[in-house]
Amino acid sequence: MNKKNTILFLLTMTFVLPLIASGLLYYYHDHFRFKTINHGILLNPSLDARFLYTDMRDETERTWRVVYTSDGCAEQCKKIEYQLQQVKKALGKDSNRVNVILLSHQDMRMKKLKNVFIRQNFVVQNKIYLVDPLGNLFMYYSSLVNPMDILRDLKRVLEVSQIG
Repeated sequence: MNKKNTILFLLTMTFVLPLIASGLLYYYHDHFRFKTINHGILLNPSLDARFLYTDMRDETERTWRVVYTSDGCAEQCKKIEYQLQQVKKALGKDSNRVNVILLSHQDMRMKKLKNVFIRQNFVVQNKIYLVDPLGNLFMYYSSLVNPMDILRDLKRVLEVSQIG
């Protein structure tokens, strides 16, 4: 009889323990630190950046955007823009799905981007943003980031994406 109870208990725990563990993870997810595979900083929720697509003639022309915002620098901006173009080339067959944009402090779109971030006390200049084809700004990087990190994130996003 004791052996039957042990087997019944173990069988019950096989189904109950995963339910308890998932409930604990769901309700106390803030207390757990899980490693992520993205290198940029994920914005949750994403921000509306459809204004970056004002230069498009047609909705079907929308692509993924890598947006670099500068504060009027010269040498560093050219270096970063070159690195971002190299990242685009390194995407290979997916390079036509991505466009690189440089926004200077005089650009109207830069002013709109500042307005999007103004309520969050977020510094806009000297950052690199990823924007999906629907106009959602979902990830950003410091301008000091290793371009390979952007490339890895872009490859991952383009691989799993069902838009653009």
